[in-house]
Amino acid sequence: MPPLPDNPTWFYRRNDGRLCVSSALRDRMIGLAAVYILFAMVFDAPLWRPGHVLAPNQNVQVTEAQAWLDGTLALPERRGDTALYEGRVYSFFPPVMTFLSVAILPWSPEGVPFNVLATLFVLPIPGLAFLLFLRRSETVVAAVVMTCAFVLGTSELAVLRRTMQSGKVWHLNHAITQLGLLLFLLDYFGRRRIWLGGLGVLVACWARFTLAVYLLPFCWAAITSKRTSHRVMGAATAVLAVGVPMTLNALKYDDPLRPGYRLVDEGRDHAPPRELEVGFFSVRHVPRNLYAMGVGPPRCKETSRGRRLVPNTDATGIWWTTPLLLYLFLDGRRIWRSAKSQPLLLSVVFVFAALMMYYWTGATQRGYNRYSLDFMLPLLVMMTPFAMKGRRRYITPAMVAWSAYYFGWWIT
Repeated sequence: MPPLPDNPTWFYRRNDGRLCVSSALRDRMIGLAAVYILFAMVFDAPLWRPGHVLAPNQNVQVTEAQAWLDGTLALPERRGDTALYEGRVYSFFPPVMTFLSVAILPWSPEGVPFNVLATLFVLPIPGLAFLLFLRRSETVVAAVVMTCAFVLGTSELAVLRRTMQSGKVWHLNHAITQLGLLLFLLDYFGRRRIWLGGLGVLVACWARFTLAVYLLPFCWAAITSKRTSHRVMGAATAVLAVGVPMTLNALKYDDPLRPGYRLVDEGRDHAPPRELEVGFFSVRHVPRNLYAMGVGPPRCKETSRGRRLVPNTDATGIWWTTPLLLYLFLDGRRIWRSAKSQPLLLSVVFVFAALMMYYWTGATQRGYNRYSLDFMLPLLVMMTPFAMKGRRRYITPAMVAWSAYYFGWWIT
């Protein structure tokens, strides 16, 4: 297949005056259809759940939204993953799902419909990912392969599956972050309208605080723009991304810099995790976290059919589950030479360092590591221009097929 044209013509008129679809648009439509067909074949959770809602007792942010509608910031009762401060219970999670729930609950009092979650945070992911990788690929085939690498060959598939199965807060928020990152990266590697990238950064930051690191490449794109309006939008986005969570902290905990995460064990009967004795963030957590995210091999288990390798519940390594990442060791210099990739790569380094120093691995899920989604998509996007070059056009699909098999069938 020839390389993708930089400025394709989507339609043309024949000599008889009939309007026809160009081969460039036809190939892209076939590629998009292929992505969704493959996604539907692998994704085994219900994609459409009419009548099913995510009720306030199932998700603490839906609970928080109901509390806001009732005129209070405090939650009615103490549950897991809540903070206790001066006798009041609060949600400490970033606010984007709370904002959405506040908009939905007035016309759906039972809860947030799962169909809304599918429409907003699951179904758009393959299509947006395809558009993003298409911008970084020379052929439609390469874009399809790299889209499958992300959607089917990383923890993204497991997170989307769990989102539609249960809507638990930690899975749903990770699904929301990927929507935000896709919007941001589409703009960052596209026309740089800034408002679209800003929307993506806000969604990502307000779904998971660690993704505030992507304000670095976003602000760099806004500052280097020749348009004053872009600089203004960049500054406004940065203020909102940081200011809204800080305002909520001030209202809840009387201190804009006090994170509710640190209050999760207040008033509990059990003792705080031993890891916190070392510190919330500490370099002493690095060896354990490096092993959990980098190595984390499967474990042997005795079954009725003999000893079998089964997914690890305590730690799952990203290098063998998504071996495409190994290209980083070969392409690191080429990626760094790109002016667009430099601030993005720095953000990846910062968020990875923070995860390695965090007191908890986040790896207590069967066979996947959701924390890796904080940096997986940007890395795959940066390596895409080299992923299907030369012999890699045979090696890369094989590695993606292994990852899709692992996340699609082995850990279900």
